[in-house]
Amino acid sequence: MSGYSRKLISLEGALKEVIKDLKSEALKDVTGKTESHFRKCSDENDTQDIHHIDSIKIDIECLKRGLGSPMLTAHEDMLEATNPEYKNLDNASNTLINIGAKIGRLMETTQKAINPEGESGNRISETEKKHISKALNDVEDKILELKLIIERANKLSEK
Repeated sequence: MSGYSRKLISLEGALKEVIKDLKSEALKDVTGKTESHFRKCSDENDTQDIHHIDSIKIDIECLKRGLGSPMLTAHEDMLEATNPEYKNLDNASNTLINIGAKIGRLMETTQKAINPEGESGNRISETEKKHISKALNDVEDKILELKLIIERANKLSEK
């Protein structure tokens, strides 16, 4: 699985990662559009843009597969890039809520993997390991984000 834990910054970059993970059939099933369409949308030099509803459908499918929400993450990264001081204590509260959601996903993913009736019975499959790893990375990223918000808030209060 490609990681969405790194900063994606652009929708095009996020979409390139999604194309690798979801493959042609899943994209078509979820959006009704071809991989070729999304390849055009992921090309920074092409004028074809992804529709907002397709971004949402893609994120929903990625969430179902334990892959996070790459399109939303790209949107968040783009917003944060416009103003480095955008993150304040209000964002700390939102980040805490987000950490709770990510921990919930980690717990759900892990419980599915260790369930004897799961994909590989008592063993955790490679796919399940990847999903657990992704969920864990998402939690770690949000904790790091919270640390950065607090550090920025402290620096601003010292000025």
